[in-house]
Formats: sequence, structure tokens, C-alpha cells
Amino acid sequence: MPDPTSGAQEFVLDSRYDVLERVDSETLRFSRLAGFDESAAGMIAMAAIEAVTNAVVHGNKLADDKKVLLRYEWEPGELRIVVHDQGMGFDLMCVLDPTDPERCMETSGRGIFIMREIMDDVEFEMSEKDGTTVRLVKRA
Repeated sequence: MPDPTSGAQEFVLDSRYDVLERVDSETLRFSRLAGFDESAAGMIAMAAIEAVTNAVVHGNKLADDKKVLLRYEWEPGELRIVVHDQGMGFDLMCVLDPTDPERCMETSGRGIFIMREIMDDVEFEMSEKDGTTVRLVKRA
């Protein structure tokens, strides 16, 4: 019988906003399996939702023919989340600072900032032909 305290699970999601509810519930579930309390699990879910939202909206441009890969890997005290889209990628250096007072009223542009504030590690791998992969890690 597999050990429920460690493992991996992968999902293929459509490029639609309605997948975000599933991202929330699955992230909460895997965060708990990794041993995080409700508060930490909620924060981790927020980071995962931001990553998937970016993949759906900015990466795949809500295209019906493009998918988002979502993978969870967990063990006691650590959760790793991988989000991969099929978009064209972006230049990380061109992402504007959402803490700039001139941007405080903007309605978008905080996702990467939120991910970096919540998670211990946030890494991006971008390719115009292979899409963007975001790796998120949270340790207890």
C-alpha cells in the first residue's frame, strides 16, 4: 500500500477560469497531506491559484486547444507544485513591480509577487515553443 504521507499527483486542466475552484480544493488537500495547517494551506492555495491563473490567462490566453499541467509532489513538511502552460513565455525582467505606488490601483499584475511572498522557492522556466513552467516549493 502506498505511503499517504508522500507522493505525487498530476492533473491536466482546461484553459478556463472555472478550473480555479479545483486548484483551490486540490491544493488544500495536498497541503494537508504534507502536514500544513489550515492557515498555511490556504496561503499555499492562493499561490497555486495565482500560478494557474497566469498559465490560463497570460500563457494559454484562454485558448480551448491549450491545456495547463498541474503537478503536486508532497512529503512530510514540504509541498512542491509545478504549473506548465503551452504559451509563448514572457520576459521576467519586464514584470512591473506591484508595490510601486503608481501601480497600487491596478487590477492585475500581483500574481508573481504573491507567489514569491507565500512560497519558499519560486522558479520559472520559459520557452517560446514549449511554454512556461513555474515551480513552487513550500517547506514547514
